[in-house]
Amino acid sequence: MKALSLLVLVSLLIAAAAECPFSHGNDGSNGGANAPPKEASPPKHDSSPDYSPPANNNTAPPPPASGTPPAAPGASPALAPAASPALTPAASLAPAPAPASSANKTNNGTLSPDYYANICPNLESLVQGAVRGMMASSPIAAAATLRLFFHDCFITGCDASLLIQNPNNDDEQHSSENMFLRADGYKTIAAAKAAIDADPQCANKVSCADIMALAARDAVVLSGGPTWKVELGRYDALGARASDVDLPLTTEDVPALMKRFSAHGLTVDDLVALSGGHTLGATSCVFVNSRIYPTADAFLDPGFASQLQGICPSNLDPNTFVFFDQSVTSFDNNYFLMVQQKKGVLFSDSALYFDSSSKGIVDKFAADQNAFFTQFVSSMVTLGRLGLKTAANGEFRASCTKPN
Repeated sequence: MKALSLLVLVSLLIAAAAECPFSHGNDGSNGGANAPPKEASPPKHDSSPDYSPPANNNTAPPPPASGTPPAAPGASPALAPAASPALTPAASLAPAPAPASSANKTNNGTLSPDYYANICPNLESLVQGAVRGMMASSPIAAAATLRLFFHDCFITGCDASLLIQNPNNDDEQHSSENMFLRADGYKTIAAAKAAIDADPQCANKVSCADIMALAARDAVVLSGGPTWKVELGRYDALGARASDVDLPLTTEDVPALMKRFSAHGLTVDDLVALSGGHTLGATSCVFVNSRIYPTADAFLDPGFASQLQGICPSNLDPNTFVFFDQSVTSFDNNYFLMVQQKKGVLFSDSALYFDSSSKGIVDKFAADQNAFFTQFVSSMVTLGRLGLKTAANGEFRASCTKPN
């Protein structure tokens, strides 16, 4: 309870730069009979050429005090990539390199952990160094970086389309659903890209999509979470459109979420494990207020609901944030303990414990962190295979922010 009592103080400390890795889209559905009303869509933002979303997102908060709840990645696993945009590619400045020969090809057939073995042998150390450096300067860098990967894969597949910034702002970054993606994540990818391109052997030979996949893994590992071999060889998208963004809602229940997940070959185990990414990050009161006003919904512990009301004012302040669990910068299973205790911050978090198909999985992950880690790794590998592009509809972008 002591940790929860500090929610107000810590949430105020990160009000301008908190992170919520899985965010839910705003598609107008009500998320099921038990879901609370949908929040109004947040205003759109402008992005600068160096991956900087809104100006008020660019200041990293001070590290949270010991014992307070952490910042967490997103909670809405919408692993439903739409069809690739029908955009005409420009002449490629960075043709895709031939992959290294490897006996360790995945059963996917198109990706391999060894794809860059002969192309950029120092790739993994270069990316991890960039992620480590950003995490040292920003306590939300890990959560922000992990969330970018989730959002990118959920839209048109894991193709770095989320990084594209169109001159007319008709891109994924400027959609209302991506409003709360933090600059720290974009800056982490930019730092990794710069480190790779500074190596003459690697310059313009690594896809932005693969950089995002490696950075997401490293953000988890450097936060104390599990490691895994990242499958590589993704092509980057040729373009991006705001209209392609259709993410799950924080107001959706398990059947609504599973309708999205199962359409992409994802299981309820994937849903629960990827929701566990909330162990890093926080969410805006935009996605909380409908649960606590005018009265708290029945899926919240009354004491916790009071804590949330103390953080999120009834006259909505979108720049105030709430942590998802009590281990601020550690990747662990505390999120599931919170969900068990009716202290899930989002309705979609709470819903996991009130549906017979997911309740047992929450209990298993709450009791056994290794079980959570094992499933999270499996789910991240599956996530990373969504919507893969080929040479026919993708490229290796020389600049992650624009097509070649």
